[in-house]
Amino acid sequence: MVRERTQLNINIDPVLLLKLKSEASKRGKTLTNYVIEQLKFVAESESQENLEQRLLKIEQFLQFDQKTTDIKQRIGSIFTDEGARNYGKVAKEEFEIYAKKKNLSISAALKEINSFLVKYPHSNPELVFQILMGTHDLTGLEMTIAYRHGSCAMRSALNDWTEEPLERLNKAFLNAVKSQNLAQEPRS
Repeated sequence: MVRERTQLNINIDPVLLLKLKSEASKRGKTLTNYVIEQLKFVAESESQENLEQRLLKIEQFLQFDQKTTDIKQRIGSIFTDEGARNYGKVAKEEFEIYAKKKNLSISAALKEINSFLVKYPHSNPELVFQILMGTHDLTGLEMTIAYRHGSCAMRSALNDWTEEPLERLNKAFLNAVKSQNLAQEPRS
């Protein structure tokens, strides 16, 4: 199937335009082809990067010390309480949606989730079950501690169980990161 091309008109800094034209010329390409190639490269590289890699980059920027055992004393949480609470809410909603799709009771769905949770060390199934049943609000510190053990076992188990990427849950995970720390200048 041939895709129809559409036109995109943008305002661009004249200096940047000259740089783009120069690079395109050096590579023997038209400006249009060069810009399309660059946009595709950025889109593909970003989509291939998983959530843990993106969060690791954020942690490295913040110089999060992985050797520190007392996270609360060292930096507190890398997630906001509000963001963590929302993340837990989205996880519960996704869990309920897929339990219905699979025609499972909550109890049966939790049993299935547990079979995926056991694959992840430090998964804390009791806490995950409380979050998925809506009886516990996840905190930023709990989310930080879970993440520091390798990944968010709840998110990983839900992904495994649903066999879906759960983009809404992934977005809530990233939105839970304390963004005010990212606006600070990097430490030297």
